[in-house]
Amino acid sequence: MIIVEDTYIKAAGYTDEEMKIEIAVLLFEQDRLSLRKAALMAELHWLNFMKESDKRNIAIHYDETLL
Repeated sequence: MIIVEDTYIKAAGYTDEEMKIEIAVLLFEQDRLSLRKAALMAELHWLNFMKESDKRNIAIHYDETLL
């Protein structure tokens, strides 16, 4: 578990929820997490995570288990 102090999160201009999404999207974009695991990390349904990635123009890569 990683703990990030609130002062850093607030200094970056994020809420706790937004920071989770930012980190999950970054790891997904770098192929460090699968779509499903990144969505779990962000605490989003995988379809909503796909929409979030699309908003950021991140190519969606997934496997057949999501179909």
